[in-house]
Amino acid sequence: MKRKIIVLAILTLAALLAMITSGLAQTDTIRLEEIVVKSELTPACSNTNITGRILRVENAHDGGAMFVNQIGFGVEKRGNYGMEPVLRGFKYGQLNVLIDGGVQTTNACPNRMDPAISQVAMEEIEKIEVIKGPYTVRYGQNLGGIINIVNRKPDRYGDKKVRAIADAGFQSNGNNFYSNVFVQAIQGKFDLGINGGYKHFGNYKNGEGQEIASSFQRSGYAVKLGYNPGENQRLQLSWRQSKAENILYAGLPMDADLDKSDIIALDYASVKAGKTIHAVKAKVYGSFVDHVMSNTLRPAYMATHSVSPVKAMVMGGRAEVSLQTGTTNMLFVGADFRHLAKEGNRYRTVIKNTCTGQIFDPPKPFTDKTWQDSKQMMAGIFIENKRQLTPSLFWNLGLRTDILHYAIDDPAESFSEVYRNDILPPDRLDVSATSSLSLNLPQNLSLSVAIARSNRAPELSELFINHFNIGMDAYEYLGNPKLKSETNHQADLRIEKQGEKTHLSGDVFVALIHNYISAVVDTTLPRMYLPCQEPKFTKVFTNVDRVLMTGFELGADFMLARPLIFSLGLSYTYGQNLSWDEPLAEIAPFTLVSALSYQHERFDLRLNTRFAAAQNRVATSFDESTTPAFTVVDFYSSYRVFKTFEVNFTVKNLTNATYVEHLSRAYRGMSIESLFYEPGISFNIGLRYIF
Repeated sequence: MKRKIIVLAILTLAALLAMITSGLAQTDTIRLEEIVVKSELTPACSNTNITGRILRVENAHDGGAMFVNQIGFGVEKRGNYGMEPVLRGFKYGQLNVLIDGGVQTTNACPNRMDPAISQVAMEEIEKIEVIKGPYTVRYGQNLGGIINIVNRKPDRYGDKKVRAIADAGFQSNGNNFYSNVFVQAIQGKFDLGINGGYKHFGNYKNGEGQEIASSFQRSGYAVKLGYNPGENQRLQLSWRQSKAENILYAGLPMDADLDKSDIIALDYASVKAGKTIHAVKAKVYGSFVDHVMSNTLRPAYMATHSVSPVKAMVMGGRAEVSLQTGTTNMLFVGADFRHLAKEGNRYRTVIKNTCTGQIFDPPKPFTDKTWQDSKQMMAGIFIENKRQLTPSLFWNLGLRTDILHYAIDDPAESFSEVYRNDILPPDRLDVSATSSLSLNLPQNLSLSVAIARSNRAPELSELFINHFNIGMDAYEYLGNPKLKSETNHQADLRIEKQGEKTHLSGDVFVALIHNYISAVVDTTLPRMYLPCQEPKFTKVFTNVDRVLMTGFELGADFMLARPLIFSLGLSYTYGQNLSWDEPLAEIAPFTLVSALSYQHERFDLRLNTRFAAAQNRVATSFDESTTPAFTVVDFYSSYRVFKTFEVNFTVKNLTNATYVEHLSRAYRGMSIESLFYEPGISFNIGLRYIF
């Protein structure tokens, strides 16, 4: 009932927003979902656009896996499902992940089995926009970058009003099956798009034939219903539901029995609303996640039965007006809000005390408060101005203010005791600002420089988690309600040259972060669960005074012949905890990606090679392991047999290399000890039918 009331409230608010702005008129293309990372008025300092063509050819099985071949990215892997992108060393809440230009969701699992990006089916995605760095203030707090997932929508500009696309495929390593169907219908001012899919993945084998625990099943659907009351206006309702089951997380102490998410959003947009008002956009949304994890398939189940049903909810919205204040000036003014809540407990039935060997008959039940019914409320206002100073010089300036409030409604007694009942974080006011200049020089050369001061408020896990193992090491972690917001002072310098047959780019960045949120061992706090095991003490989240991240990205595209293109990309991030005088944890190594591609009207061919250097700069305070260098080669092909029928054939890990990504978690709590190896050679075939 509570969820129904929330959904009704969202729809009512959205309808009111639409009514308020319904008098605005004139014609233009209306984009609800996209962040314009590059516009005529202001070239972006540093961005990436992962197109639908790339997504289809690579055919990644998971949202996080789409970033493996993207320059500047690493991928954190706890299982073969729910992987997360890491950009230049920024991860988790340090990256602002958006769905369709503004919808935000969150993980219910404290171990992040269900990150935001996992709640969208890969087959549903039309493209991905990435802004590298905190160089826009329009979409919420943004410490290190924005990832905007733009999902498929009805194509009103095609020649078919009723259209469908069906995909199905098989991958040999794991006996994996996937399928997806997209249907659109357009009638007058209305349009409807429906996307649904199912996939079943088994355990894969690494290059040496070792079976890796990695299976999962996933199903889901998405509906977009649009109404265009005028040529310049659009109202759109989106509903998305996904369900994953029987997910093995070899890199975590538990597996997921169920992961279910519902996301609903209502958008309104009007463009060319008057002589000064260029566009008005409004969005309200709700996200609801139900997650159940257990240790049923783990050796520890013989002594303790553990199950943890948890929930997360996000309600939010944003409204923005863009004003054409001059022929060379665009002003964006807006506000957004977000209410985030997490609840749920871990229920343990202890059969045997593994420290003493004592058997309990009957077994003893315990309840551990996972989220302590915690909440975060955030409201922000922003102003961003884009100005063309000269025909070749562009200036962007942005300012943002956020007000944050926290609540903890069901605190654990042990948590309150540590902080002497002073467990409510103070309200905070965070201010972010950014400025950038872009200069177009002769001979198709461009130069961009950007600076920013950005903030990231602590996540609920960092504030309120109570003796749970959520890190990369074996420690129990304790939240700290006294944490300060992280503050990033970052600068980017980008050079780009576009030639007739070449495209060259280079980007250097420096980020100095104050109050970086990490964790430190507290020898006055013994571990709460299984106190006989190592490590004996607890880690407490804390602010680190100074952290440095700096690095570069280089890219080059060469047209060897009209359809034959060679691409090369290099990236490296150096992360250092200046206050603790040690390397920063979980930083991807130097990476080189090259591709030789042949694109024809009817077929695509691509040979992709990725080299990752050894990573020996590791954080010993987090028991981080070094990883050796590796090279992996993939072959992708797509052939359009007929206008309506397409065949994809892929060979991943062509040389059957045995390798480990540095950001992958090692096996934990399993019957064997192993690194989390990547799949060995896999032959994949996919079919697409358009009708």
